[in-house]
Amino acid sequence: MKQPTWPKAFAYIGLTVMGLALALYSTSIATAGVVGKVLGTDRPGDVLSVGTAFVMVGIAMAAVFAFLALTQMRALTRKA
Repeated sequence: MKQPTWPKAFAYIGLTVMGLALALYSTSIATAGVVGKVLGTDRPGDVLSVGTAFVMVGIAMAAVFAFLALTQMRALTRKA
């Protein structure tokens, strides 16, 4: 990260979008876990736990890469 470049900043933005997509997709997994728990097909609640964990991972991933993208862009605009 010593040399900020626009391709790096856009790559971080892409990873941020991937994190948000992961969090969005994980909500459907967690919803399936809730339905499985209610219907009795997922008694231990594993699907709900995995869906919840992926939601947290997706949000954390999006936050980290958004921060990195913003710091790259800030350095590039100050450099110009």
